[in-house]
Amino acid sequence: MYTLRRAWLWWHGQGGGWSGQQMWYCLLVSWVVITTHVILFTPSHTQRSSLNQACYDYSNESKTYHLPNTCCRLHIYTKEDVLACVHTATDNWTLPKWFLGKEVNKKNPSGKSQGMEEKDHFHSPNEYLLHFHQPKIKRSPRAPHPEAIYKFSQDSSNTSSLSKGWLWAIVGDSRMRQFFSALVTLLNSPRLKYRKTSTGGKWRSVHELTENLRIGKLHEDIEVYHMDVPLRIVFHWDPLLLHLPKLMHQWTDNEQQKPTLLILGSGLHWMRTTLHTYRSAGPQAALDKFKLHMDTLLPQLVSFAKSTYTIIQLQDHIQESHIFKKYQGAYSNNNIDLYNNFISSSLIGSSVAVWDSNIPFSQAYHAHCLTKYRKSFDMLWDCDNPLHTGFVMVEKYANMFLNDICNFYIDLDSTYC
Repeated sequence: MYTLRRAWLWWHGQGGGWSGQQMWYCLLVSWVVITTHVILFTPSHTQRSSLNQACYDYSNESKTYHLPNTCCRLHIYTKEDVLACVHTATDNWTLPKWFLGKEVNKKNPSGKSQGMEEKDHFHSPNEYLLHFHQPKIKRSPRAPHPEAIYKFSQDSSNTSSLSKGWLWAIVGDSRMRQFFSALVTLLNSPRLKYRKTSTGGKWRSVHELTENLRIGKLHEDIEVYHMDVPLRIVFHWDPLLLHLPKLMHQWTDNEQQKPTLLILGSGLHWMRTTLHTYRSAGPQAALDKFKLHMDTLLPQLVSFAKSTYTIIQLQDHIQESHIFKKYQGAYSNNNIDLYNNFISSSLIGSSVAVWDSNIPFSQAYHAHCLTKYRKSFDMLWDCDNPLHTGFVMVEKYANMFLNDICNFYIDLDSTYC
């Protein structure tokens, strides 16, 4: 009883010194300050405005597939814009100012520089595009201009030129192939060449590839290069991401040219291969098999991202009402969210960019398909396909990506992403 009385007196400040109430309030204020600081100053993961779904205006009340970016302006990229971007980046070997811990405003429409401002911030992942992949060129007074050095020969046997410039590696499943196809379609030209296993490694005109790439099921590696700019884009068919560790090892050990950019995505094939586990033990048990592989892969990916800009695109939502009975439940948006949340949470604080702005666009696309069925030969609309969005959306994904990669290198004002 005496102990309880002393505790009561202490709590109300009648026992001398600080009261229990005062100490409680101090602890509460300290906790609020510490947690607020952590929330405000700890990055969730490397994320860019054009790739961040939080920057797109989407609501269930307004089901439209035109979703504006509320964080910045998106440039609509043409083939000429992409070529100009590659020329500027590789000819001048411009090192972005944010690599040096500074932020520079791009030129305004009048052409006057808006100045440079010192800023303490998390570096953009784009800083790695050039910093870690600059060829060492010693120029003599008679040496050709860099544009001549990087000009690709029309002779397909001259492969030495292919080791210079930008190399974008796209790894994953059919959704990644769709993304690759959108870039190839945008760059389509007689000057764009491709090769794959079925061509015997010989370079051929890309017009032979575009239709099959868009509507077919090409389960093989495909490489394209442009004869006028130092750009190669390689698609690696790896739907379960089982071969990616070996690829990263080959890139790191210089057994193959290291890409300046790596984009990957996977998930649906894991859901299919773990279907029996899903049926017998539930979605979490099936997810655990995916986690087992990714728990080994993700640390390798994070390490690789320190020298190569690396993006992982989360899975689109799907049209559940069209899923075959055999796959119902396993192929569901709830299950997709489990996989997406695992990937996103596993990469918190890492240098890997998590691309999730595709998700609300896929939701809008499938909502539109439910109210207004569309199907076109060019696959812009393919409402019969429950697992893939049509190219009306995939082309938007390609444009988001190009805004993230190229806006620094073309003449846009500071309001753009």
